[in-house]
Amino acid sequence: MKPLILNRTSQSLPADGWYQIEVTGEHAAGEGRVQVIDDAALTSIVNCFADEKAQAGEAFAGLLVDRDHLSHDLENETSAMAWVKELAVRDGQLYAQLDLSSAGEAAVKGKVYKFFSTEYDPEDLEDLGEGRVRPLRLSGLAFTNRPNNKGGKPISNREDKPSGGQPQTQDEIQIPSMKAIALKLGLPADADEAAILKAVSDLMAKTEGLEKETKEAAADVVMNRMGSRIPEAARPHWREQLITNRESAEKLIEASFPAAAAAAPERIHNRHAKTPAPAESTDGTAVANKADQQEAAVRSIMNREKTTYSKAYEQAMLEKPELFA
Repeated sequence: MKPLILNRTSQSLPADGWYQIEVTGEHAAGEGRVQVIDDAALTSIVNCFADEKAQAGEAFAGLLVDRDHLSHDLENETSAMAWVKELAVRDGQLYAQLDLSSAGEAAVKGKVYKFFSTEYDPEDLEDLGEGRVRPLRLSGLAFTNRPNNKGGKPISNREDKPSGGQPQTQDEIQIPSMKAIALKLGLPADADEAAILKAVSDLMAKTEGLEKETKEAAADVVMNRMGSRIPEAARPHWREQLITNRESAEKLIEASFPAAAAAAPERIHNRHAKTPAPAESTDGTAVANKADQQEAAVRSIMNREKTTYSKAYEQAMLEKPELFA
């Protein structure tokens, strides 16, 4: 599941490094299947992790925490946002002690990611019948912004209000808070407001850069998967569309450049086969395949309308839908 990483009123991380990563209950796990997270599941998950850690001994590196489970795709990088060092059941819920990487800490503090996503392998699911399964072992963990299992509490809590004694003045309340913020930012406790604001701005810039890199990496995964289906000249246009809105752009690409159907094996014979004549473009030149026909249509409109590739591409889809079907 994916409980919130940060409380909306606090930027602090848990001092002991323990985060709630799962919540008990029954949660949908695809059509016709429900995952049952109960006491038996949590006990098994914790015990399996402890056994694997003990068997690895000094070689135990921890369980990788990545971004949106992207490390499963061989075309993606496998950099860590954090490493799971321990698992435990606290107050009836599953907690993990995380060793955050510099990228993971920046992503959490900068609110790039706000949720956790647990992962369970098929072979580690106990069949309870009627589509209900019980996870017995944690195989992966990721930061995400698209939670499936909901109901987890925020990980970091509000700072406690002072109890008893005389009411504090506004200065007495703010000064410790500013010191704490300064220390969290790696500044001296007595750093002034200007230094703190600069450090916050620098952190925000790093976070924005990380978010941009994440979108670009996701776009490149789609582009690599499509391969030669997208004409070389059109690739910059579609990569930019994927970075801007991956979901809608990916649907358009799939519709515009469908995968070729697998050809049936040819009969073997010893007769010389005559090569069919290639199709022709609007200017009479030979066009080898559908992708080249699409490219020829776009280039023709660019010359005719004196417009950009992107606009010519959209016009070609309207004028010759049969080429993009």
